[in-house]
Amino acid sequence: MRKQEQILILGNGRIARAAAYYFKKNKIGRISFLSADKEAAACGLLVGALPGALGERGLALALKYRKNLLDISDLDPPFYLAKKKEIEQAGITVIPGCGFSPGLVNFILGRELSLNNKLREIEVKAGSLSPKKYFFPFLWCFEDLVLEHQIPSSQIISGKKLKFAPFAGYQKEKFFGLEAESYFCASGFENILGKTGVENFKCRVVRPSGFMHFFNFLKSYSLLQAKELLEAKKEDNFTLSEITISTGKKKIRWLLKSFSRKIEALNSMQKITASVPAVIGRLLLENKIKSKGILFMEELGRDKFLFNALLSGIKKEGVAVRRNG
Repeated sequence: MRKQEQILILGNGRIARAAAYYFKKNKIGRISFLSADKEAAACGLLVGALPGALGERGLALALKYRKNLLDISDLDPPFYLAKKKEIEQAGITVIPGCGFSPGLVNFILGRELSLNNKLREIEVKAGSLSPKKYFFPFLWCFEDLVLEHQIPSSQIISGKKLKFAPFAGYQKEKFFGLEAESYFCASGFENILGKTGVENFKCRVVRPSGFMHFFNFLKSYSLLQAKELLEAKKEDNFTLSEITISTGKKKIRWLLKSFSRKIEALNSMQKITASVPAVIGRLLLENKIKSKGILFMEELGRDKFLFNALLSGIKKEGVAVRRNG
């Protein structure tokens, strides 16, 4: 990797700024934020961290200027797959969903799927909580978080792919002694849902107890646009994922967690999300990832070297990773 390789970040929101922080902290290239499209011509790597509604711009620039792209933007896999031929013709590497969930969670699923060909059930739970009761943290892209609770999701139930409305499958939860709730959600795993052969593949978002009623209250009074108000209040927070995999004979459980005090510069979602592209970016710039075309995170997770390198890298940033079973 050339010391002065320029890394150009698209976006200037929470995740974009956190990604810049980790690249700078680990002295990975020279960081700048995109202000004009033509700047992409001179960079060594593009990092997309735009809201989902604007996220397509990252791939458009990558194709136009033939640049490798790490995309954290919340775009569904079919968008990239539709551009597969163009990406291959451009001779570039595009890694979509290079964040937390989708991202790190897909990466771990890819590893487990490569080691176990007789999986029967997968359940993913991911979200953010706070030790402060009845505090509802808004920790990442506000617009994408709100949209997440207003769109349907696809799940594999008893071998059939079914569609569910927002907040379907509500159930009470408890994590680290805290009351919580979860519901089916759009996952970012759509490209692998029907390829695992499992009987059940459920993806659930985790929120503090009472969030569903709070969200519906905001929606009823047209307050879902009150971004500054909802983001202003800060409390200690943590972001987690629990991945449960069943082979029928045994269960494997992964627990991922990051934590932040309310006074810290980065919240827990920023930490666990942005530490991932920093590690993957370094590996890409060091030519440890050689393949061209679209590389989804679950594909990268199949490689033992890359798997160990990513987990080691995020642990150094304070992200807890534990596997049982």
